[in-house]
Amino acid sequence: MKRASLVLCALILVAWSGSAFAGDPVRFHLKWMHGAQFAGVYAADAEGFFADAGLDVELVEGPATLDVLQDLAAGDFDFALVDPTALLRAVDQGLAIVAISAIYQIDPVVIFALAGSGIRRPQDLLGKTVMSFESSYVLHAVLARVGMGVEDIEIGPPSFDLEDLYAGAYDAWSGYIPNEVRRARADGYEIDIIFPTDYGVHLYGDVLTTRLDLIAERPDLVGRMVGAQLAGWAWVHQHLEEASALVLRWNPHAGLATEREILELSLPFIHAGDVPLGGMTDARWRDMADMMIGFDLLASGFDVSVAYTLRFVTEEDAPDGEGG
Repeated sequence: MKRASLVLCALILVAWSGSAFAGDPVRFHLKWMHGAQFAGVYAADAEGFFADAGLDVELVEGPATLDVLQDLAAGDFDFALVDPTALLRAVDQGLAIVAISAIYQIDPVVIFALAGSGIRRPQDLLGKTVMSFESSYVLHAVLARVGMGVEDIEIGPPSFDLEDLYAGAYDAWSGYIPNEVRRARADGYEIDIIFPTDYGVHLYGDVLTTRLDLIAERPDLVGRMVGAQLAGWAWVHQHLEEASALVLRWNPHAGLATEREILELSLPFIHAGDVPLGGMTDARWRDMADMMIGFDLLASGFDVSVAYTLRFVTEEDAPDGEGG
């Protein structure tokens, strides 16, 4: 699978680079502040994959909110890494944007509790207080799979401070394995994890997104961006130490050992299953849309096919520069 992903990245990058113009400027909005979550992007920059693809990329950090998606649609950015559920809602609201590659094949968000709390499965959350951000639908989806709803639990106010969990203000927490779960273990706590995938909840994590008009006007540029970023992530997979050090160029306050651990924990969510690196499937997108329709977060007649395109992540479509 590793070799297949590397070969496909190379084919995509070469195929789309034929029409490259040196130094095409693009603005790329990241999903969060600089960190190992974007190591593949940093590698594409540092190792010359962006340059080889004829791209001059400006990276902009910060939370990828709906405002960012509106800015993307308005042309303030050319590409953005976003949450797929936020993308679906934005498209449903009429924004002309589309997903072109899934960087995280599995969303790293899980539900976890301190060992000994008795919370080991979704049913154990009944009547419990859980920390979960409003924008995260993982908890909702997991509860729905076992016949429960958010009305069966207490969702506490948003918090970034795990001390609230340790002190008992929350019984469970919805957070990222590479971040909150890692930190809890580093703080010396044993934890029990509820994995959404064990209950049939399969969401993408970060997805690369662009504007529909950019695809219509410059499909070659979009293809080069996809290929260069995937080449960066393929490089990271084989150079963990060097990739961890690259993070510090963008975030000098980060710790090398911590970023190395975050990156190592992240890779299984990026290189996952039998889909090539960066790939997407119709079935996964339809499952996500159906889940959100069930929660009344999307219109019942929403056409999910307008929210993504597979043309830039399949070997067959990459060379022709056409498609839709």
